[in-house]
Amino acid sequence: MTDTKHAHPNYIVIWAWLVFLLAISVVAVYLPFSQWITVTFIFVVAAVKAVIVAMYFMHLKFEESLVRYIAIIPVLLFIIMTLSLIPDTVYNR
Repeated sequence: MTDTKHAHPNYIVIWAWLVFLLAISVVAVYLPFSQWITVTFIFVVAAVKAVIVAMYFMHLKFEESLVRYIAIIPVLLFIIMTLSLIPDTVYNR
């Protein structure tokens, strides 16, 4: 890898965004939506928080493309494995 310098992000601002997204997830439980919509929304917010953590606290934003692609592979495997369990959870209640 090359020794490139980059400016460190403002971790306080990133932390504030993570707390804000957490608050949105907590408040979403009390909104008058169906359980399906609420749970889906909370998972989407959790995915956004995971991307923020990976990009800034794990410094993937500043890495080369190969490292980013290697980090995406487990996420894709998780999505594939989760989607493969949907028929089992839907039809075996």
